[in-house]
Amino acid sequence: MSEPTIGTFSIIAISSKPKRMGIAVASGTKSVGDRVPHAKPGIGVIATQAYTNVAYGISGMKLMSNGLSPKETLSRLLQEDHDRELRQVAIMDFKRRKATFTGKKVPESHAKLVRQEYVAIGNMLVRKDVVRSMAEEFKLSRGDLSWRMTRALKAGSESGGDRRGEKSAALIIISEKEVQIRLAVDSHETPIEELFHKL
Repeated sequence: MSEPTIGTFSIIAISSKPKRMGIAVASGTKSVGDRVPHAKPGIGVIATQAYTNVAYGISGMKLMSNGLSPKETLSRLLQEDHDRELRQVAIMDFKRRKATFTGKKVPESHAKLVRQEYVAIGNMLVRKDVVRSMAEEFKLSRGDLSWRMTRALKAGSESGGDRRGEKSAALIIISEKEVQIRLAVDSHETPIEELFHKL
């Protein structure tokens, strides 16, 4: 269940009117949308990256669906993972509860920034400020949640992004009842720009 998706930066976020959640991610590896982003209507979103363990997304959603909070969910997942120090994870639910983890063996530079409406994380970055740039862009931008989150990815890339550049990107937007947007660019010279074209 474990595949490396090192060199990744992502943002998970929630909006109030309308109430929606989303996850946007870009990476120096191909097909990031198959591994890192996980979302379930009415439940929440999970980003599982660095040396990615997809089980964090699959099992994590099941645990949250059974009533566990993001912190309880993350604690359970970490307890069951002998390689947890290789993981970087962010979780948020529709109640705005959050949990994050960055293991001691996650590739530098790595960073995270947690705020009320969003969490931005990244690893194998050119510089830690990539995460701050994403957060600032999301905070200052206006409009649809999907637009704001893709703008945040672009800001992260423009401030350095992945040390190797980006090869893939993905975006998922959910409401409390359905998946409203699911987009992926599996391999492209400018995947974030291609993501904009798909919106």
